[in-house]
Amino acid sequence: MPMLSRIAINAQTENGSSITAAANSVTRHDNNTSRTIPLRGIISSEPGISSELGHFLQHLNVQRAIILPHRQDGKDYTGILTFSASKPVEIVLGHRIEIDKSTLSTIDTKRFGSLFLISPKHPHAGYVVSAPSVIKPEYGNFLAPYYSASIPFAASSVLLRTLGEVPFIAAYEVNAQLGQPRIVNNLTTAQNLPITNHTK
Repeated sequence: MPMLSRIAINAQTENGSSITAAANSVTRHDNNTSRTIPLRGIISSEPGISSELGHFLQHLNVQRAIILPHRQDGKDYTGILTFSASKPVEIVLGHRIEIDKSTLSTIDTKRFGSLFLISPKHPHAGYVVSAPSVIKPEYGNFLAPYYSASIPFAASSVLLRTLGEVPFIAAYEVNAQLGQPRIVNNLTTAQNLPITNHTK
């Protein structure tokens, strides 16, 4: 079974220090007090099953490689990811949702539709509800090993994945800025709540 591994090579932080991680280890980014996270590395995928909330699929059998995980402090990343992978991978940008299950259950899904949600358990952030953006790069007529792309992003987490449990390896560079998002939740028109008559 493939294991997650990350090798960060001579990654320079904002204060000029160097980060190097041994193979078959996971680098923790939630301890980084700098606002900049530059990484250069090679990573192998690992099996992952994400349970889904309110969706007809119960599980996704995937191979994934987490580049930037959800953080305990709830901060988001903005930056650029460039990679070259051994298989045609998808880019998954997680968007953490800061509402509870009872609020989600009040959404009028017949009228507004169902938002695709997953509830992955991240190593350092615990249980998270996330609405991912899945980006499928146009690889064109290129064959392996030219499954490459470069994208700007704003997300709570960044990972590469394949469906159908297809393992892969990817070399990547990412430069991300950290920021604490202002949470804006406005589901007033989508909530299917009982109407209370306040007229006298």
